[in-house]
Amino acid sequence: MALPPARLDGLRILVVEDEFLLAMTLEDDLRNIGAEIAGPFGDLASALAGAREHTFDIAVLDVNLGGTMVYPLADDLISRRIPFLFLSGYSAENMPARFASTHRLAKPCDPDHLASEIRRVAGR
Repeated sequence: MALPPARLDGLRILVVEDEFLLAMTLEDDLRNIGAEIAGPFGDLASALAGAREHTFDIAVLDVNLGGTMVYPLADDLISRRIPFLFLSGYSAENMPARFASTHRLAKPCDPDHLASEIRRVAGR
C-alpha cells in the first residue's frame, strides 16, 4: 500500500521557475498538499524582489532562469539562513562548489518525493 503524500500544511514556499507550465504544475502540486505559495517567479529580478517582499519558510529554485543563473538569490537566502533546494536539470558537477552541500533534485521530480524533501530541508 502506498503511503499518502507528505503534507505541507502551513508551509510557505517561494517558487522560482521560468518554464510556465512547470511553474504552474509545481504550484498546483504544492497547493494540493497544503503549501502556501509565494510566486512563482520566472526571472532573477522578480525572484530577488519577491524574496524580499514575501515571507516564506523555504524556497524551491530552478538554477537556470532563461539564461540567467539563480545563484545570487541562493547566496541571499544563505545569508538570511532561509532553507532552499534546487529543482533543476543541472547536475551537481555543473554547479559552483559553494553549493556542493545544497540539496538538489533533478527535473522532472515526483511530487511526493519533492514534498518529502521540502519537509526534510525545511526541518519539518
